[in-house]
Amino acid sequence: MVEKGKMVKVSYDGYVDGKLFDTTDEEKAKKEGIYNENMVYGPVAIFVGAGQILPGLDEVLEEMGVGEEREVTLPPEKAFGQRRPDLLKIVPMSEFKKRGIKPIVGLPITIDGVTGRIVSVNSGRVLVDFNHPLAGKEVKYRIKIEEVVEDPVQIVKEIVKLSLPRIEPEVKIEGESVIIELPEFAPYIPDIQVKKMVIANEIIKRLGYKEVKFIETFKKKEEDNKDNGEE
Repeated sequence: MVEKGKMVKVSYDGYVDGKLFDTTDEEKAKKEGIYNENMVYGPVAIFVGAGQILPGLDEVLEEMGVGEEREVTLPPEKAFGQRRPDLLKIVPMSEFKKRGIKPIVGLPITIDGVTGRIVSVNSGRVLVDFNHPLAGKEVKYRIKIEEVVEDPVQIVKEIVKLSLPRIEPEVKIEGESVIIELPEFAPYIPDIQVKKMVIANEIIKRLGYKEVKFIETFKKKEEDNKDNGEE
């Protein structure tokens, strides 16, 4: 059994009504027509029992060992929740005009940080469903624990990837301090300051270090040397 609170890397495939809707396998995603170029595929790192995955899968992981694979069927309450009528809301057309958006049925829209889909457009009013698309559905998963991540440096790197999936940070641990070196382009990532705060809080919470430092290093390029007449 993997101890609660440990970081593990898991692979999974999720099915609803017999169709694949989520996977960590890039080739499988392409084959089934659900490939997302914005997604980074491969085993996902999570802390067991920390609510970072569907409730039903979290429960199953606490019963599994490294290398073990299981197939489970999750009822709505342990997956994406039951459908709630109160999450069907009428949004004034003026709200869309303010955002410069033409409401079209099926279009995803985010209002006050909550994402929904437009259900209908009538007489200047737009009906938006803020339920998860799979709310009320029974889902099936194949899930496997690929490995347990024990090395603190690697755990920190995986925590960084949860917020910044395409970054490979340099990490050092000195006493009770964690030092994370980010690439030059990091300051231009949207919401980078918020993401750094989330990363730091997670490291302090999960690993108990007292401080997290971020370093952004800008290095002189070879082209600069040539421009200055240096060989």
